[in-house]
Amino acid sequence: MIGKGGELLYEVKWEGYEKKSDRTWEPEENLTENASEALNEYLKSIGGREALLNETHTAVQGKKRGRKDSSTPQASTTSKRSKRNGSHPADSEPPASAKQAVWKPPAGSWEDHIAHLDACEDEETHKLMVYLTWKNGHKTQHETSVIYSRCPQKMLQFYERHVRIIKREETPVDSPPANS
Repeated sequence: MIGKGGELLYEVKWEGYEKKSDRTWEPEENLTENASEALNEYLKSIGGREALLNETHTAVQGKKRGRKDSSTPQASTTSKRSKRNGSHPADSEPPASAKQAVWKPPAGSWEDHIAHLDACEDEETHKLMVYLTWKNGHKTQHETSVIYSRCPQKMLQFYERHVRIIKREETPVDSPPANS
């Protein structure tokens, strides 16, 4: 997809998040550090970045990207996905990047390891979820109870930046008239 600023965005299905609503649109620079192999494989499978830009440009002009007109007969009953990838992903060997050890947050305090903290409400549980960007580039998601114990100062700073306390003027309570 082409973003509002004209940049190319890729729909990302995050590992461990199966719902379609968990997918996000990311600029290429967000994918180069940890997903460069997957991005390069994808671009290779569709004929490169130029092919993607041409396809997107065609879609903007009114034709749905990658779909033939309904009047055009299909050459084969094989789906486009199976033509492109060869077989189902479960039948293939995972990429080398997936075989690497899974990164885990450090033990103890996280205060000095966090670059950025964001929070939002989980739509299903209605709990406040905290999204951490670590100084090493990794991103993780945690419930507030974990954040309160591992990096309370970062959470406090987040609240100070985002929560505004509004003082209301107290209305005088009607008191009985004074006796003279």
